[in-house]
Amino acid sequence: MIPIVLASVLIAAALGCGTPPIEPLTSRVVNGEDARPHSWPWQISLQYERDGEWRHTCGGSLIAANWVMTAAHCINTQLSYRVFVGKHNLVEEEAGSKAILPEKIVVHEKWNPIFVAFGNDIALIKLSESVTLSDQVQLACIPPAGTVLANLYPCYITGWGRLYSKWRAGWWQTPY
Repeated sequence: MIPIVLASVLIAAALGCGTPPIEPLTSRVVNGEDARPHSWPWQISLQYERDGEWRHTCGGSLIAANWVMTAAHCINTQLSYRVFVGKHNLVEEEAGSKAILPEKIVVHEKWNPIFVAFGNDIALIKLSESVTLSDQVQLACIPPAGTVLANLYPCYITGWGRLYSKWRAGWWQTPY
């Protein structure tokens, strides 16, 4: 399963993934700036349903037209999920954004939430339909298996994190 998804990602890399049409800011989240809308177009919002309301829980990356990569610690088998693509502001309706239900969720078989230091905190979500790529919905790039990135290689983490413990995520912050 995972090799098929990674093969799809390598094909996408050959087609120019990871190059957003809107140049992103690369400053830090804390004391930084809000992200430019849709400048990280592979960023998704993973949401769960509770009491008739969808709530953001984690981010992830669109790695193929119908696959998302996220963290295993974000997945609870007791919850129903949806993936929102093309979002910048989680509170507002946005043209071009779309909620898609998962067809299936695959959590790494060696993930252990009790022993998180053992790693394997990864999950794949197969979407029930393929997304249409656009300026605000694009594929992320993943390096080939076995790639070791050089020290200080520029990598970015993006998402709708919190700056304060009681603050509800809503607008993207720039990556760290």
